[in-house]
Amino acid sequence: MTFELDTRSVGEALVVSLRERILTEDIPAGRPVTEASVASDYGVARQTAKAAIEHLVAEGLLKRTAHRSARVPVLDIAQVQDLYFARRFIESQAYGLLARERSYSDAAREAHETFRTAIAGNDLVTVVEADICLHTELVHSLGSPHLDRAHRLVVNEMRLCLAQVQSHHLLDPAVIHEEHSGILTAITEGDHDRAVRLGDEHLQHAEQRLLDYLRNR
Repeated sequence: MTFELDTRSVGEALVVSLRERILTEDIPAGRPVTEASVASDYGVARQTAKAAIEHLVAEGLLKRTAHRSARVPVLDIAQVQDLYFARRFIESQAYGLLARERSYSDAAREAHETFRTAIAGNDLVTVVEADICLHTELVHSLGSPHLDRAHRLVVNEMRLCLAQVQSHHLLDPAVIHEEHSGILTAITEGDHDRAVRLGDEHLQHAEQRLLDYLRNR
């Protein structure tokens, strides 16, 4: 099978296509993704394939260990728990700080709208990316480059968690959107305690659904 690429640059289009196939489990967890196989499947140069794989490794959608091919990570319970712990630690406190300022960035507002539109279009990949973008932009609103880097490291590894929640219908995206709206309202109303509490509850809901799925599959 030869996969079609769109009209953006070949390298960018390759990343987009591979990302979508990973998030929708067309490339399942545990499967190796090699330069040779990507170059063959898409008819691109091995250097282009290598660059795309490294980009997805940086995003957390692929994992490479020493002297082995990159693979789609297999989520385990301990890893999921630690990722959500780290997110709650950063994000809930960030929302509390934003509530003191009663504001957040226009980029976060746009991501919230993109998420709503993606729900209407039943677009899993955009739902996941808009979800990540919203939370990333809220943390970015604090203006701390060091905090940004720490948070991005965590949420990049969260992409597979969020995709699992959506692809297995573990949590209605409309409910997620409503929870996002509640957090944003608490921030703009300057309610520190509610912003922190809603941020915690938002992540706890998704974490519990995903953990229940992993334990019972």
